[in-house]
Amino acid sequence: MFPCLSQKCDNCGKSKDEGVTLKKCARCKSSLYCGTDCQKRDWWDSHKDVCRARTALAEGKKWYDPFRKCKDRTWHFGDLELITWGGVMSEYGEELGWGNCCASEADDLRRKYEEKFGSDDIRMYAYRPHGFRWTCCGTAGDQRFGCDHHGTGPTPCQCDFCHMGKPLPGSIYNRDTLERRGLSLPRGPDPRSFNDIQAGAARLMRPAFGMPE
Repeated sequence: MFPCLSQKCDNCGKSKDEGVTLKKCARCKSSLYCGTDCQKRDWWDSHKDVCRARTALAEGKKWYDPFRKCKDRTWHFGDLELITWGGVMSEYGEELGWGNCCASEADDLRRKYEEKFGSDDIRMYAYRPHGFRWTCCGTAGDQRFGCDHHGTGPTPCQCDFCHMGKPLPGSIYNRDTLERRGLSLPRGPDPRSFNDIQAGAARLMRPAFGMPE
């Protein structure tokens, strides 16, 4: 299905030259293991996501389709992009770089992507999901709480402000992050989303937790 990037165990690094027998993951065929113990360890460390992504590709889907679902039952409907740009984030005055990391570490992270992961987005995502962004809502690739699209998505937005029928306040909408760079994101509200009960809860809870209103 997919070629293995190396002829070594993906968990411990042992090769056939060291007298071990390597077997492919039965599901995705993209990773090699010297035994079940290594396969189990790597599954929880990173291979769980790699395997899901490879299987999606084999089924003719986009590799990141398995990661679209959010906890609020919405789905990220945009593309998942690797962040390859950088800049100074005005909100914190911090300079970030390639892969959404500190600028001083960006070159090392990019080198790891190219040399260790073979420029494979799937392996990079398993290693650093927040180095990617969802284009539908301008959030990091590991954002699972919900796709706050504010009106552009196929289903109603589930954010507090759309429930209240209010546009995003400037303190949120104008946040300068690498995930939002270059995207034209709406301010809302999504007219499909107003809910009097959820609006009341949001008006009560947001001030109580010191969140923007």
